[in-house]
Amino acid sequence: MKSNPNQTGTNAQQNAVPINGKINIAKWINEGWDIVMANFAEFFIISLIYVIVLIATSSTLIVKFLFTGPLTVGVFLIIFNKMRGKPIQIGDIAKGFNFFVAAVLADILVTVLVGLGFIFLIIPGIILSAMYMFTFPLILEKKMDFWQAMETSRKLVTKNLFELSVFMLMLYILMFVGFLLFLVGFLVALPITFAAIAAAYRDLFGLESTE
Repeated sequence: MKSNPNQTGTNAQQNAVPINGKINIAKWINEGWDIVMANFAEFFIISLIYVIVLIATSSTLIVKFLFTGPLTVGVFLIIFNKMRGKPIQIGDIAKGFNFFVAAVLADILVTVLVGLGFIFLIIPGIILSAMYMFTFPLILEKKMDFWQAMETSRKLVTKNLFELSVFMLMLYILMFVGFLLFLVGFLVALPITFAAIAAAYRDLFGLESTE
């Protein structure tokens, strides 16, 4: 049944009980690659929009938070629509602003926690990134508030902490390689990373059915 945006937090958490998904890092990354390559031009433009907005707002931290979280939700919305067999609509990235409050607050908290993790050596940062990587998909799919989404993500990842931390490490390596290939490489690596996380989310949580 499709989630009701007005459902209570308790119901949202009940609906977010993970399905019996199997950890498969290689499958998720390969699927991320396939999703992006199948619609390369569209995802390249989406990635370009995301990065331009990020750069344009990075000089002021408060403004950055107002955009990055909602745009992240918007990118996941596009990818999940693609997984459901729907056509890609680049303008759907703006629909992430329908989840503005939860997305902004989640972005602030996740950024602070992950940033602190990286300050105390790299490994804690990678682990915290893994713990909260499903926060934005949960806000989108389960209509959770920021804290429910963060806690649900953390609890699932904690049960498979090593494997999912390795998955996150692989995604960081992918992004780093893309960065070494300058802007074009990064603009390709970014949507692949989003799509790989979306594939992992689908296998571990399941996607909401749509009418």
